Amino acid sequence: MNIKLDRLKSFLLVAEEANLTRAAARRHSTPSAVSEHLRQLEEEFEVLLFERSKQGMSLTAAGERLLMPVRQVFTAVEDVRNTALSLRSVPHATLRLGLNSPPEYLRVDEVLRRKTDALPHLNLEMKTRASTQIVEQVLSEELDLGYVYGNCEDPRLKVVPLTPVRISVVGPADTEFDTLPADFESRRRLPWVWPNRDCPFFDFMKDLLGPQASLSDAATSSDDEYSTVVMVKSGMGFGLVEREFAEQSQSRGGVRIFDDPEMITNLNLICGVRNYERSELRALFDLIVSEWKP
Repeated sequence: MNIKLDRLKSFLLVAEEANLTRAAARRHSTPSAVSEHLRQLEEEFEVLLFERSKQGMSLTAAGERLLMPVRQVFTAVEDVRNTALSLRSVPHATLRLGLNSPPEYLRVDEVLRRKTDALPHLNLEMKTRASTQIVEQVLSEELDLGYVYGNCEDPRLKVVPLTPVRISVVGPADTEFDTLPADFESRRRLPWVWPNRDCPFFDFMKDLLGPQASLSDAATSSDDEYSTVVMVKSGMGFGLVEREFAEQSQSRGGVRIFDDPEMITNLNLICGVRNYERSELRALFDLIVSEWKP
């Protein structure tokens, strides 16, 4: 049975209007065309659908039983139409991504390239923050997701380790010794550019300088690795930066890397556990994680 929607539409309008002429007017057709649709339906179903009289047209018992399924057909058709329209013009979503390191060390360029292909409807805002600030702002939903160093054990966070990251000591290029002093006291006498307390490197600095790290020669403090390198280049002291950034800075001159002691942390991607259920956030989160897979 091949039921035509235009015939069902005529049936529905006549049932609502109880009048052939008014039904034809509503569908911008002629009474004879609508009447023909009804005749074809009755012939196809082999039942009488309407009683015709001088007062108009009324549904038979068979027509009454058919009315609800026909209404459901056109409701479903409207749902299909609305879905198709939504697919044609997907609304743009905006996500806020926290960066704890220079974008080139977080593979942001490759992430953006892949996002353009896989998630063209997604707008991305990037905010540079310290790792601890990113954690706080993901929890407060000021950020949607972000990169952080160190251990994140808050059960409200979804945490995926991306890669181990080596942290290195850098000093001025004209430093006269090749290795750092082995004992804590001698290290503390050197001038240091301390990371701020919100930076995971702060704990590495304490481990580097020993139990009495607070007695060290703190020449100044820095909010980010760029500032640390600038201060080290100017001769203000020694500092801690991510190894890849340290190597790049050394190649440009002005700083030198000290290999020992070796310090390792994790680079993680985080978002709120509940927010991960949002389809657009989950898609971007999983895309970033896949970028770091071997």
